[in-house]
Amino acid sequence: MKLVGITRPTFFKGEADAITLLLEGGLDLLHIRKPGSLSENIASLLSDIPPHLYSQIVIHDHFDLIESFPLKGIHLNKRNPVCPSIHTGSVSRSCHSIEELDHIEDIDYCFLSPIFDSISKKGYLSAFSKEELADASRKGIINSKVYALGGITPEHIPLLQEFGFGGVAVLGYLWEDITLHTLQHRIKFNLLTNLFMLQFITHSNEKYDYLTSAIEALKGGCHWIQLRMKNIPEQTVIATALQLKEYCRKYNAKLILDDHVQATLKTGADGVHLGKNDMSPSDARKILGNGYIIGGTANTLDDIERLIKEGVDYIGLGPFRYTETKKNLSPILGIDGYKKILMACKEKGYTIPIVAIGGITKNDIPEIMSTGVTGIALSGSILRAENPQVETQLIINLINKYNNE
Repeated sequence: MKLVGITRPTFFKGEADAITLLLEGGLDLLHIRKPGSLSENIASLLSDIPPHLYSQIVIHDHFDLIESFPLKGIHLNKRNPVCPSIHTGSVSRSCHSIEELDHIEDIDYCFLSPIFDSISKKGYLSAFSKEELADASRKGIINSKVYALGGITPEHIPLLQEFGFGGVAVLGYLWEDITLHTLQHRIKFNLLTNLFMLQFITHSNEKYDYLTSAIEALKGGCHWIQLRMKNIPEQTVIATALQLKEYCRKYNAKLILDDHVQATLKTGADGVHLGKNDMSPSDARKILGNGYIIGGTANTLDDIERLIKEGVDYIGLGPFRYTETKKNLSPILGIDGYKKILMACKEKGYTIPIVAIGGITKNDIPEIMSTGVTGIALSGSILRAENPQVETQLIINLINKYNNE
């Protein structure tokens, strides 16, 4: 699922820095929508954004700017309904009814709105019932080309995934009472983590190797893959990561490498996960910068507090029970361990995403989610299923069902 931001309709001081932070922090696309603006003002804003981010930016006005800036694409609207003949990038537009979705063959994606009551436009109320959206989903009308817009908050994302939307576009929630800190918090700790509540950690067995195991999870709907290849030469890890990255892009998934910081840079993966005996997260951040996701492994509350101080973006907490996919296990936590640690985190006001890991099966998910963890990491239990793709989808539906209750 794509995560798209839309700018405020008016310019504000520090906007280029905010856009840069959002795109480097995990936002897939940024739509610049400034009705009534001058071309030179849009150009000035673009000039203040690092050029390597242009491929993630779409404009709603002054399409002639695509001649000067190598942008991702344009968004057609009532003000600008025609695509310039010279444009070869992406084309999107907005739809406001289910019927309009029958006529989107000639574009790359569209926004369907308003799905929920708008945050930015007071009085602009939802145009669709859950029943209408579910019916459109069953008929395949809502698909990967349709992005939900209107009143989107993190809590809505699991339901929108269930309906089959290919992305979510966020405006009001993103820009309410903003500072750079709150923006970073919203993108990394709220919106991004709701997209990836199931993490698949690669594993190999007699039937699947590291690459094919990840592909099975991706085809089942998983959007977060951790490539874990212990005791394998780094060049082999890099080669596998480069192949896997193409599949992750195809399925709109994040790719995290286990342990290998330099390989993360070389392959253009989305981030790295560091175990307790790996490089420190603070040193990894110095190498990778703020544009990469960094996760860390914890077994205790002390571990969590150390990782928070070192600036990780999420924490893998475990193991839940014994697992054969990992050697040198830390002490088993069990459900009581999770309850105790998560309660302590809540009391201390820690909001960092915490993902449960280690020997978890589908039947464990409801009880583990009830402890307050953000998501679940699985490996062997998916590959042992008769059909890993179906098992992945069942698990995602189970997590979404829990979050929607």
